[in-house]
Amino acid sequence: MGSTESMSEVTHIILDEIHERDRFSDFLLIAVRDLLEKYPGLKVVLMSAALNIDLFVKYMNGCPVVSVPGSLFEVKEYYLEDVLKWSGYTNKVMNKLKKEKDQVEKQNEELKQWCSQICADEEDLEDDNDDSVVHSNTDNITELGEEKENLEPGVINELDQLLSEAWLTGKEDVFSQIFHLILSENVSLDYQHSHTSITPLMIAAGRGFTSVVEQLLNLGANINVKASNDWTALYLAQKFKHEDICELLEANMDVPVMGPGGDNNLDSNVMSPEDKDLLSRYHHSFDDELVDADLILGLLIKILCTSQTGAVLIFLPGYDDIVKIRDLIYEDRFFENYKYVMYVLHSAMQSTDQKKVFNTPPTGVRKIILATNIAETSITINDVVFVIDSGKVKEKTFDALLNVSMLKSNWISKASSIQRRGRAGRCRPGSCYHLMSTVRFNSLIDYPAPEILRYPLQELCLHTKLLAPANISIADFLGKAPEPPPFLVTRNAVHILKQMDALDSFEDLTELGHHLADMPIEPRLGKMVLYAVVLKCLDPILTIVCSLAYKDPFMLPAQPSQKRAATMSRHKFSASTYSDHMSLLRAFQAWQKAKTDGWDRSFCHKNYLSSAVMEMIVGMRAQLLGQLRASGFVRARGGGDIRDLNTNSENWAVVDRQKSQLLSYKEGKVKFHMSSVLNTLPNSGCLNKNATHKNIVRNLPSDYLMYDEMSRYERLAFVRCSTLVSSATVALFAGPSKLSPDAIKDADTEYRHYDDYVDAASDSEEEVDGEVSKTSLHLDDWLRFKIDPEVNHLDSLEIMYS
Repeated sequence: MGSTESMSEVTHIILDEIHERDRFSDFLLIAVRDLLEKYPGLKVVLMSAALNIDLFVKYMNGCPVVSVPGSLFEVKEYYLEDVLKWSGYTNKVMNKLKKEKDQVEKQNEELKQWCSQICADEEDLEDDNDDSVVHSNTDNITELGEEKENLEPGVINELDQLLSEAWLTGKEDVFSQIFHLILSENVSLDYQHSHTSITPLMIAAGRGFTSVVEQLLNLGANINVKASNDWTALYLAQKFKHEDICELLEANMDVPVMGPGGDNNLDSNVMSPEDKDLLSRYHHSFDDELVDADLILGLLIKILCTSQTGAVLIFLPGYDDIVKIRDLIYEDRFFENYKYVMYVLHSAMQSTDQKKVFNTPPTGVRKIILATNIAETSITINDVVFVIDSGKVKEKTFDALLNVSMLKSNWISKASSIQRRGRAGRCRPGSCYHLMSTVRFNSLIDYPAPEILRYPLQELCLHTKLLAPANISIADFLGKAPEPPPFLVTRNAVHILKQMDALDSFEDLTELGHHLADMPIEPRLGKMVLYAVVLKCLDPILTIVCSLAYKDPFMLPAQPSQKRAATMSRHKFSASTYSDHMSLLRAFQAWQKAKTDGWDRSFCHKNYLSSAVMEMIVGMRAQLLGQLRASGFVRARGGGDIRDLNTNSENWAVVDRQKSQLLSYKEGKVKFHMSSVLNTLPNSGCLNKNATHKNIVRNLPSDYLMYDEMSRYERLAFVRCSTLVSSATVALFAGPSKLSPDAIKDADTEYRHYDDYVDAASDSEEEVDGEVSKTSLHLDDWLRFKIDPEVNHLDSLEIMYS
């Protein structure tokens, strides 16, 4: 495609699996359609089993459509309600829910009486109660059952009395005693009142205690816990019109939580009452936004027991879910004497390992395949008869306004579901088990959103400059995609690349841009790696970059009572450096040592770390290091070898970030995420109930921090993975690689404009006598420093490190 002269000899171009809609397939479609204008005789064939036909017919100017009937065997489809009935699956929570209807009705009645004493409109509450769901949820059962079994009866009675007093009297100081019990008696933050199932967070939200709500959230209280009638903290805050608390709770939510009557997934017109009740109990026992490993294991065993032959393919969203299912299979007694062979398919695996999955197992041996969506289209395994579809896929999403990317597990589209079903029935009639209800399936989107609308465009813009014609701008070229990204998004991406010096003012690649385009990570992380080569601290930066590029290795504990221990583990690895990045680095280094010593699994369990994520980071580090060697940045021996490039690896101060990741927290309404090690007072530990955000910010020793991810809700913003940095670090590494000639202004020049100057970036909030006589360093339009004239050579340092 790069040499159009050779295209005169090409008659046909065939593009298969075009429905996958990755960034580069859309990019290829743009280039191919441009070729059709130059070579009218060229024939282009677009192939797919689940194509959005109308979209592509229109894109290709009304091209003809050829439908080829499939010759596959029949595949029967089953959904979650069918799976639960057929497999007989149940769990401890579902069993308890059967026995709790009477208890729930009593809790609803007492809770209604509580609220009627402080609510002016009792009839309104009764109407809400009529619509509420009868069953209690997972958190309710966990707290009232397993958590309370570990508490003394006296503690339970005292806490119930305090919660009643706080709600009925509206006295905020009662929470001082509640916090004392929580911290001293190992009581869960999400403890639920024995007679009403209401939590401390719900009471604080309903009564309007803003500071108490903030303290509970900082300590790790669960916003998603529901009372027996499905009331949540957010619902109570909305009910009693506490808007500031509503805003605070909504900003801390990853997934919106519905109040009473908000769950309309279980439509009685779609399924029988028995199915509805079964699904209701299951959904209240497990968060269906996650992957239920126990259900998959039970279904797998049921399939193996009721059939003699045929491979089983299990679709899972990510590597961590694959490892979890794999470990459950290894540890289950059923498989001790069962003959089977298991394969794992993931995009990061070696191709030689993937080839083994095509081998036919010996007679009497069953094949079990754990795979991501790579097995939807990229790999076809002919002996698959049974498919278990978790209904999830890992997708990367991007917020162009905040320049933030996030990898999360989402529900698949109907087209992807069809693809997964089609993996069965290649050699004989098969079965596909979708772990979603029929109602959920009907609500799925028809086709997945193309990557070009979900991914950050900086990386794609760099590749566009490598492959697109020289006389067309990046925005114009990407605007010719089947579903083009908004122009403002493309323009913002180009602006960021210019700020990084990856593109010049004419949108041409700079030398740095060429190197970044060759690296398999985002440009901002690629620049960090290249700076690490220059500053000779490669090994720690590789670890941090791979952790940021993949996912946080720290896990949430299974029990709410363990949240404090998990938070303390993260703080332990930070070593009092005010850095989440240090936590990532030291956790990985400690895991490496534990793996060498042979106790890595118990190490991960003790420190709430994911071994699957750690293994993935190892693979990504090796891939990046190989790319650096291929590009000549890492030499085999002598100067520039791996030992030389790690000369400064113990110097934590050598860190690179670009301007778009830097902010002054005293200038904006930015809060630290509850998982951040910065979200605590110095030398006080993470459990200080007085550690409000204002106190935390006031006690931090610097005005600047760098962060990897920011989420925003209205006026509130939360930053994840942050590190406090000094003003000297900002002066050296923030802003452009090369300072403009007028970046440093002497005192006389600056004094003439002093009346119009606002020192918004000074490290001190106090004005010091005579500071107008200092030299001013202007990194950009918003970031300025006052410096002593003796350090005017900072501009030389900036240029040297660039």
